[in-house]
Amino acid sequence: MAEITLGRKETLETLKVNIGKDSYSIPLMGSLTLAETRALAKADDEFAFFKKYIPEDVIDSLAINDLKALTTMWKAESEKASDVDLGES
Repeated sequence: MAEITLGRKETLETLKVNIGKDSYSIPLMGSLTLAETRALAKADDEFAFFKKYIPEDVIDSLAINDLKALTTMWKAESEKASDVDLGES
C-alpha cells in the first residue's frame, strides 16, 4: 500500500535578498500554502507579496530595474526548487 505524509516543512525554501546592509528571506513558491498562493494571484499590488517580507518603505525605494530583478530571480529560483513553470514575467 502506498503512503504519503503531507504538511508544511519545518524549513521553508527561501530566496535571500540583500538590500543595503540588510537581508530578507522570501519563501519560494513551493513553500507557500494554497491560501498564500491564492492571495498572491489576487493581489492588486504587484509587489504586495514581497512587502510581506521586505518593509514597504524599502520596496518603495527600489528602482524599477531592481524590482524586475527581484521578481525574475524569485520566479527562477521557485521554478528550480519546485520544477514548476510559473509562466511569463
